[in-house]
Amino acid sequence: MGRNSDPIRAAGAVVLREHDGVTEVALVHRDRYQDWTIPKGKLEKGELACEAAVREVAEETGCRISLGAPLDRTSYPVPDGTKLIDWWVATLQEQAPREPDAEISAVQWFPVDQALETLTHEHDRTVLRQAVSMPATTAVVVVRHAKAVKRSDWGSGEDDRPITSYGRRQARRLCGVLGAYGITVIHSSPWLRCVQTITPYLTSSQRPEHREPGHPDTHDTCARLWPELTEAAGHDQPEEHRQRWRELADEAVRDRLPAVVCGHRPTLPVALEVLGIAGRKVRTAELVVVHLDADAVPVAHEWHRPDVR
Repeated sequence: MGRNSDPIRAAGAVVLREHDGVTEVALVHRDRYQDWTIPKGKLEKGELACEAAVREVAEETGCRISLGAPLDRTSYPVPDGTKLIDWWVATLQEQAPREPDAEISAVQWFPVDQALETLTHEHDRTVLRQAVSMPATTAVVVVRHAKAVKRSDWGSGEDDRPITSYGRRQARRLCGVLGAYGITVIHSSPWLRCVQTITPYLTSSQRPEHREPGHPDTHDTCARLWPELTEAAGHDQPEEHRQRWRELADEAVRDRLPAVVCGHRPTLPVALEVLGIAGRKVRTAELVVVHLDADAVPVAHEWHRPDVR
């Protein structure tokens, strides 16, 4: 029987933590293969690689993580064909106890130098070396609102044109992607279709409501709605619109808090330009994750659009 021509997709993450002033990495031991390796696993149907990386790390190590910048893909032959693995560097948020089982017999933290000696496979050592060489980054996500009712079918104003039932499914699917990057701060145009796009993530992350800028509560407890981000403002107040995008990116980097900004298709070229990313057509509920260094310079970026049935 011939080998499968389609690669076997998998994803994983190099999970780092600081412990007593030393950078440590989480490795797992597999009795089946008698090896030490970086946590990873196969994608499930309909799952994005970034979602799979977070899920697999949690299943194999008990670690809840936030993804940072992507690393180089690796591939190697397996009996069924070729395994293609997407990697990220990741930060530990918390760790739950995990009992050994048939898949993973041990989870252990190693200083980086010791981890390089412990890892069984050279391709894992290559991934770890790249991970620890990456600068610290903060994720800024730009997302176009979900599918909205057509302008020609809507008899009211642009500010309250809603998303469709398909758009609501798109909005729900965004939750896993935004959660994978540990998005903490949520910004949006106040127009309804943008607010409806971010509402499922607000709900899933237990953020209570939407508030206009200037509310005294801290900015990581709700969505901040910016009039400068509307489609009308992008057309009528281009300088204020551009400045708002710049300020939101700078704020995320300054505070080291991953952020998402939901906006409108005609305004997104400005956002991409501000963030230093080449322009392209952005589909409904499509997003780009831009990883900015301490000087707000992009280190890497990723485009994602979850499958919706």
